[in-house]
Amino acid sequence: MAEPLVVDANPILSVLLGGRAREVVFSGAFLLYAAQHTLFEVEKYLPRVAEKLEQDEMDLFREFQLLPITACQPILYDETIENARSLIEERDPKDIHVLALTLTLGYPLWTEDK
Repeated sequence: MAEPLVVDANPILSVLLGGRAREVVFSGAFLLYAAQHTLFEVEKYLPRVAEKLEQDEMDLFREFQLLPITACQPILYDETIENARSLIEERDPKDIHVLALTLTLGYPLWTEDK
């Protein structure tokens, strides 16, 4: 049975860049969840990734859309957003949403942050 896992932006970008994270995502061993905010963050980097890969941006966008990751809307984790903010805002305010989702679902978080 697949294990649930909340995923942050860096592993998703690694998948799109052809990194080893691709093996994890497509292994079928995990059910992946991401905050919609995290997916918007990844989307902002797609032009740079496409340029680096010398790939058409729309092709990369389609690949991104097909990743087996469930997008979670903020309404799901609204109740934990202030707790997440207090825990991580000074260190990395971009990760408030992914931490709030992790706290709400109680699933492990896959991130490449230090």
